[in-house]
Amino acid sequence: MRRPAGDPQLVFAEGAPVSNRFGDVYYARENGLAETAHVFQAGCDLPDAWSDRTTFVIGETGFGTGLNFLSIWDLWRRTRPPGGVLHFVSVEGFPIARGALAQALKPFADLAPLARQLVDGYPSPGPGHHRIWFPRDRVCLTLVIGDAKDALRGISARMDAWFLDGFAPAKNPAMWSEGVIDQVARLSRPGTRLASFTAAGEVRRKLQAVGFEIQKRPGFGNKWSCIAGTFAGPDTDTTPPWFLPSASVPAGPILVVGAGIAGASMVRALRRRGREVRWIDRRAGLAPEASGNPVGILMPRPTVSPSPPDTLSVTAFRHALAEIGRLDVPYDPCSAIELAVDGVAAKRLLRLAEAGALDAVGGRLVDAAEASRLAGVALDRPAIAYARGGWISPVDWVTGLAGRHRPEQWDEVGNTLPPDVAGTVLALGSGAVGHPLLDGVPMVPVRGQLTAQPATRASLRLRAVITYGGYLAPAQNGVHALGATFDRGGFDPLLWPQPALPDDDIRNFRGLPDSLRRLIQDAPSPGPGRASLRASTPDQLPAVGPVPQAEAYLSAYAHLGTDASVHAGGPAPLKPGLFVLSGLGSRGLVTAPLMAELLASLMFGEPLPVDRTLAEALHPARFLIRDLKRRETGQI
Repeated sequence: MRRPAGDPQLVFAEGAPVSNRFGDVYYARENGLAETAHVFQAGCDLPDAWSDRTTFVIGETGFGTGLNFLSIWDLWRRTRPPGGVLHFVSVEGFPIARGALAQALKPFADLAPLARQLVDGYPSPGPGHHRIWFPRDRVCLTLVIGDAKDALRGISARMDAWFLDGFAPAKNPAMWSEGVIDQVARLSRPGTRLASFTAAGEVRRKLQAVGFEIQKRPGFGNKWSCIAGTFAGPDTDTTPPWFLPSASVPAGPILVVGAGIAGASMVRALRRRGREVRWIDRRAGLAPEASGNPVGILMPRPTVSPSPPDTLSVTAFRHALAEIGRLDVPYDPCSAIELAVDGVAAKRLLRLAEAGALDAVGGRLVDAAEASRLAGVALDRPAIAYARGGWISPVDWVTGLAGRHRPEQWDEVGNTLPPDVAGTVLALGSGAVGHPLLDGVPMVPVRGQLTAQPATRASLRLRAVITYGGYLAPAQNGVHALGATFDRGGFDPLLWPQPALPDDDIRNFRGLPDSLRRLIQDAPSPGPGRASLRASTPDQLPAVGPVPQAEAYLSAYAHLGTDASVHAGGPAPLKPGLFVLSGLGSRGLVTAPLMAELLASLMFGEPLPVDRTLAEALHPARFLIRDLKRRETGQI
């Protein structure tokens, strides 16, 4: 989903927001708040419908000004069940700008405190999933920006209620197409409620055709009718059984194993849901291993063609920046400049720009002169400049995510799980490699060494992160972070701490482009480097989700070896209560917060914060399924 969002051409007429693109108003001029209460809250029997629910999920077509969301948030905080979590999932193809959003919500004084929070957290209009938590009230907004049919197709959720609130069918027929209605049905369960302001016969017939029982209700204001309904149709979910989410983890404490960026992110994801957490690590303190580096780089890595790595990079980068802002973690968005180190790299950067891959992450193609201006030092190559990229202290990042929580030092979990927890998350780095509970989830250790490179008078002018395969960060206290090696072998993975090797410091120096090497060639010898191990998977994507029982998986889905198109085999055979968040490689500072949010959503049966194709690409059982499918094609 890479297409840019459309412009709604919003104007204000008689104080009400109007889309000139569709020639329709966003809410009733008479009383927009009363309209949403009448049509959607009453139409979906709220708040009674959530009175006995610990999790309630509302889907919406057409986020618009966010008025429906604010009104339901206000109702929720006044009537929510004890410990309840509200998820609101909305699609929007034509998002309005933050300033216009604030103006559109000004008339609703009673909602002003909530409106301010929404405006503060409102994302830039890049396509794809955006997740925003309002933890005080345990309310979570997932805003999916893009064409309605495509956006809905990428959602993984089961809605308890639907607000169908696009512009009128005559004004915006695409929002009411059969493709959109089919996806609404796919995301519904028996008993899912539905409400809409429109009672158009064509809309009613389409909803009835996919399994909704529809009734007319009196409309609001000068509208004669609106509709409400209940889903009674068949399950049309197309998720393969081997990737279906497991049953929701029951009440009780959750054990998190690992005190690095993955573990801290997991603790935050669980605590915002009100879950009790036990946190342990084989080492003492926070960020004892790879997450303890003095400097870490935050930047996206988009690809030329849309793909799971591209979607992960873009979505995770946006999510990480938003989390940093919410936690007020020190971060230097000095910009990250990716140099074209040779002609092949220059062509790749040009293709990224031509494909529109940079738009969603604030990147732009620049020539050598502009790259030099941004960096503060002379560069001799074109580059991509990511305005929001920069550097962060990994320890500060981990500490911010952990909040007041600290891990206990404990023996590593072995072959058996503790009996007194509801679930266990192995949020391990290199400790995941060869772990007895993770058979079927292949991972290898990767060693990286960071060099503490003394600055020179010339290099002190560097004010942006420069990447070129390696990276050079602006000097801190007279020292640059220069890195980093990436080795899949040639070291003892059981040795801790990993010794820093002088030859690796030399490799880091030699890897510098000429223009950067000249800046520091007269510097004193590097200080002690820092080496650490990470875990990486064969496809270099994280492993996030329930842990499969390897032999049982291969047996249950053996038919894939002869016909990979058959979705049979029954529920996935999983290790009860066991989950993994690992294989982050060298990208954990960017990806861990979103991956923890994904795993928590999988654990508790919530809407996923990423496209469902990406979630399947990250599933820990993907390697087992690929092996089976390769047998059909004779690849193994």
